[in-house]
Amino acid sequence: MKPVLRIAAYRRLVAAYTLNELAFMASSVALTLLIYARTGSAFGATAFFLCSQFVPALLSPMLVARLDQRPLRPTLPALYWLETAIFIVLAGLAGHRFMLVPVLALTVVNGVIAFAARSLARAATVTVTSAKGLLREGNAVANAGFSMAFLIGPGVGGAVVAAGGTSEALLGTAVLFGVIGLMLATARDLPQPSPTRSPARGRVSAAVAYVRERPTLRALMLVQSSGILFFTISVPVEVVFVRTSLGASAAGYGALVSAWGAGAMAGAAIYARYNRLPSRALMALGAGSLGLGFLVMAAAPTFAVAIAGGVLAGIGNGVESVAGRTAVQELTETSWMALMMSLQESLFQSVPGLGILIGGTITALGSPRTALAVAGLGSLAVTGAIWVVLANLGGGPVPASGAAANGSEPVAATATDPELAPDGADLADPRRERARTAAVRHQ
Repeated sequence: MKPVLRIAAYRRLVAAYTLNELAFMASSVALTLLIYARTGSAFGATAFFLCSQFVPALLSPMLVARLDQRPLRPTLPALYWLETAIFIVLAGLAGHRFMLVPVLALTVVNGVIAFAARSLARAATVTVTSAKGLLREGNAVANAGFSMAFLIGPGVGGAVVAAGGTSEALLGTAVLFGVIGLMLATARDLPQPSPTRSPARGRVSAAVAYVRERPTLRALMLVQSSGILFFTISVPVEVVFVRTSLGASAAGYGALVSAWGAGAMAGAAIYARYNRLPSRALMALGAGSLGLGFLVMAAAPTFAVAIAGGVLAGIGNGVESVAGRTAVQELTETSWMALMMSLQESLFQSVPGLGILIGGTITALGSPRTALAVAGLGSLAVTGAIWVVLANLGGGPVPASGAAANGSEPVAATATDPELAPDGADLADPRRERARTAAVRHQ
């Protein structure tokens, strides 16, 4: 057994994370197919993704700021059980009583809850693994679980929709969220919040200031945001690409998204094997693979070639996403972790809103192949930017923190203990030392 899997709390958290992604992928396919079938427009699919990602991304940090100082054991299960209730209602609306506006409104509410739960769970995972010096190993296992869900979820969602209907797929999602809530409600040794609580007001702006005053972290977030913009152009395009350009069925759409999952599994294996490489190299590898995969899909003469492109893009997704997230975690003090995970989640879900809008617009005015080509060329440009802009990106564990992210000046951690640095890290690097010791002025 991997050392990280000996941590009981981590096992529960990573199992919940994997099931959550399985439910998310299956329900996303089901709802995408439902809305596209009822509206018959790429703009309908675009509206769903905007409501499931862009709007919730703007609102979820405020919810996290109100929840991250509460005990996890009652908080996380409650969030997942709320999702259970929402998907039961969505299952009812998916039948003969379909109404677009209520479906989109519930999608927004569910998105806010889902992003908050994901941020809290990720912060908890970082806490329990970094305490043992196993952050990268823990992220590698979680990434493998995510990739497995990414592989299985879309196919399950598409198959259930084709065989039984959208309502059945959404009810299955509700059951999964109920199981996740029960799993976490019975978990022991989950991280406890700081005994010192502070008002939620101002904490989101403080997290923004935290990023702004750290040049390396700021550059990392900006480059990743640019990447996400191009990586997500394909999101509303693929269903139109499969159904119109390739003439495939709903199950074909699920197969294409599952091809991404297969590639992501391979990417997860690559990251697990080489996770000690510099973050910059891993991120560039992932972005480059995504770009090439998009270009293969754009030029694909057959469904089989499109599947190959999806696999290649999935490999990039499986490497880049976890490498970038780990780099952010390694540059963040533990007392800021939940808010930073929420801020990153917010940024990386709101930026896709623009990417999705661009993808839907290009598809509506031009063709799905044109949109995929734009995504591919943009991703290759981001690959070059990663290599140039992040030349000074180091690597290291999450520093300890002497203060909570509550509006007081944090006591900066320093990496003077060799056990707190990764293999080959330069403890005397002045850039990294300044990034760790810079005081944050809270607004």
